Amino acid sequence: MLNVHLLQSEPRVTLGAAPPTIGPDIEARVDEIWQREKELRSHDLYNGRLFSVDYCDAKTIVGWLSEYRYFLAQRREPSLHATLKIKPLAVTGILSCPDGVLFGRRSARSEMDAGCWELVPSGGVNDAAVGPAGQVSLERCILIELEQETGIGASELSAHSRAVALVEDPQSHVTDVGIMLATASPAAQIQRRFAALENREYSELEIVAPAELRAFRRDRAGSLGAVSAALLDALMQAGL
Repeated sequence: MLNVHLLQSEPRVTLGAAPPTIGPDIEARVDEIWQREKELRSHDLYNGRLFSVDYCDAKTIVGWLSEYRYFLAQRREPSLHATLKIKPLAVTGILSCPDGVLFGRRSARSEMDAGCWELVPSGGVNDAAVGPAGQVSLERCILIELEQETGIGASELSAHSRAVALVEDPQSHVTDVGIMLATASPAAQIQRRFAALENREYSELEIVAPAELRAFRRDRAGSLGAVSAALLDALMQAGL
C-alpha cells in the first residue's frame, strides 16, 4: 500500500548522503544483469544517474546519485535492495488546462508501468536537476519532463509549480513528489504539440474534465498507475 503525505511547501532536496559500499560479487551480478538487458534492448538502455533517497520527510529529502544500472538490477532481483539500497526520487505533475487534467498512457516498451495510464508529466529525478552546490530543483525536473512528454514549454504555464504531496511506495522503493501545474493552452493545442513529438513516452493523451475525474478514476481502476491513483484519491479527498 502506498503512503501519501500532503505537503504545505516544497521540500528541500539536496545531495549529501554517501552511497553504500558494494562488494565485488554484487558488482559482478549487477554487471551480468546489465549486459543481459543491453542484449535484449540496447536501443532503449542508457546508464544515466538518478537521485536515490537516503532520508525523507515533509521538509527535507537527502540522497545521492546512483547509476541507473544499479536500479535496474534491483528491479530484476529485488533481493539486491538489501545491498544496493536504491530508493529513486520521482516527480508526478498534475497539469490542469482549461479543459481538464492531463493523463497519458505509457507505451508498451516503458520500463515502469507499461501500458498504464498516469498523470502527465511524470519522471525520475536525475543529475540534470542538480545544481553546483548539490541542491536539487524539483521544478527544473518537472519542466524538463513537461517539455519532453508534451511539447509544452515553461513559458506556457500560467502559474508557478507547487509541490502538494509525497507518495512513498514501499514495494518499488520509489518516492514521488506530486506537483501542481497549470497552463492556459486548450486541449486541442496540447494534443497538437503531443502529435508533433518525434519520440513519445506515451501512446496517447487524454484530458479529463474536473467533473469527470471521479468517473475516470473508477473506470480506469485496473489500468491507472498506482502513484497517480493514490495522488488523485488524496487530492480529491482534500478538495485540491
